[in-house]
Amino acid sequence: GLNGTESMPIVIQGAGDATVFEGDACCNTVEITDSSHVVIRKIKVDGKGIDGVFGVSAKGSSANTVHHITIEDSTFVGQNASQQTVGISTKTPTFGWIIRRNVIDGAGTGMYLGNSNHAEPFVGGLIEHNLVRNTIGYDIQIKDQDTWPDHPALPKSDAKTIIRHNVFLKNDQPSPDGPRPNLFVGGLPPSGPGAGDSVEIYGNFISHNSVDEGLIQAAGRVSIHDNVLVDASDEAVLLTS
Repeated sequence: GLNGTESMPIVIQGAGDATVFEGDACCNTVEITDSSHVVIRKIKVDGKGIDGVFGVSAKGSSANTVHHITIEDSTFVGQNASQQTVGISTKTPTFGWIIRRNVIDGAGTGMYLGNSNHAEPFVGGLIEHNLVRNTIGYDIQIKDQDTWPDHPALPKSDAKTIIRHNVFLKNDQPSPDGPRPNLFVGGLPPSGPGAGDSVEIYGNFISHNSVDEGLIQAAGRVSIHDNVLVDASDEAVLLTS
């Protein structure tokens, strides 16, 4: 319920790995509700291996209004109890997130942005200079989008999501819920607000995936260039409709 401004954001800053937020079975470790222009930096989030306890979460569908959140210079461990446990998650319509210079090590899914119902779009994000490794499923997933809801967190004009200068490394552990690409980017709304949005993916190093899955799977209006893609058991890049 707190809102900063673009020029004066609310800043929550720790001392790196010395500032530890530990998971508890009651709830997600960091939950963001009805807040905007908030910066969280230099903390360690340890999920303690508790199933379903996310590291950072903004949930609640359209009942929650969250936008312009920055997560930077932080470490996420212990979100690895199952493939459905996530390091950084959004399940509300949201805009203007910056996720940069973080290490996510061993999550079920590194970042799950948007929702499986395609009704809570993640819009106009900047994801850069992160290391995501040893995930069970996706390193990063940005979900497909249906027609946008009328929601105060969403922009009124076209926006671009940028994914750049990240390192995504998977290992050989199985994915019980099915194999997943390292990076998944879903399609845009067929019409109306958001239909003119785009995603640009460049400067990333993406390495290794298990049997029958590629490194990047993408749909929509997407530009993929100047990446290094190594050791794909299936496609390096799969473009779908």
